[in-house]
Amino acid sequence: MPEEITVTPKTEAEPVPAASAPDSQNVSLPRTQLVNLCAVGLGVSFFLPWAHVLFASPSGFDLQKGGDGELLLWSIPIGAAITAIAGLVKSRQTVVGRLTGILPFIVGIYWYNRIGSDLLQMLAVGGYLSLVFGAALLVLPKTEKQS
Repeated sequence: MPEEITVTPKTEAEPVPAASAPDSQNVSLPRTQLVNLCAVGLGVSFFLPWAHVLFASPSGFDLQKGGDGELLLWSIPIGAAITAIAGLVKSRQTVVGRLTGILPFIVGIYWYNRIGSDLLQMLAVGGYLSLVFGAALLVLPKTEKQS
């Protein structure tokens, strides 16, 4: 007598919704990481060409070697580093981020007073990027809730 074999259908697993599939997930960076990214971008822009002067394109690093007033330029990478470190250690990043964001504009006002309206025609990619990252640092840090 042959043995009877019973086949039971295997239950199907529930399909994974498309929204939770790893390939289709939208990546949303927290605000702190965006502030860190802008701070790093501001620090990097310090070493990019800031101006077109005759046949040279000095960076912020090159410009700071010029003398006493140019030492103000060092506040930009120092502030960017402090902002990024504050974000990494989960410290209060709002105030330092906004102060760092205003630094390129303070430097821009200083140079505008020294050079005049020709400044906007002399700016290079590093100068423009520092202003863009500075504006982002003014807007991105969210304020802590008052309790």
